[in-house]
Amino acid sequence: MSRRGFSKWRAMVVLTLPIIMGVGPCSSGPYILGRIPGGVLTGEVVAEPVDDWSFVAGAGACQVETRPEFPHSVTVGCFNDGKDLFVGCMRCEGKTWSSNVAKDSRARIKIGDKVYSVTMTRVVDRAGMQGPWLNRWRKMRGNDDAPPIPDGYWLYHLTSR
Repeated sequence: MSRRGFSKWRAMVVLTLPIIMGVGPCSSGPYILGRIPGGVLTGEVVAEPVDDWSFVAGAGACQVETRPEFPHSVTVGCFNDGKDLFVGCMRCEGKTWSSNVAKDSRARIKIGDKVYSVTMTRVVDRAGMQGPWLNRWRKMRGNDDAPPIPDGYWLYHLTSR
């Protein structure tokens, strides 16, 4: 095998090995791999509807799966505001997953090792975003000195289905 052929083979192995080993956005692998979208979320599927999402308080990052017919999953910041569940997104316009949600609001969310079926609804009213934004800031920073909601920040309210 020529040196050039060996380099191509080695590059192919290096690029496909993480996929074969299951390292990606839904794993505890390197952070940079968390930026690569995944497919179907794995974990214990919870079939019962959830009315109180307060158990999410310490979760931080969750995985959202959109586009049920050809699943696309990403790691997102999730948080609760009382019994309600939210996902925030900076510079969300044009992202694949948010575009998927605009077409079909059905999704699944993985919190810890459990997967829940949800409906995602974008909160477009700035006044409706204010309460969850302040609550999230208090949890993250421990104070009430939250900056204004940035332009380009999208908020999704998730309900169990």
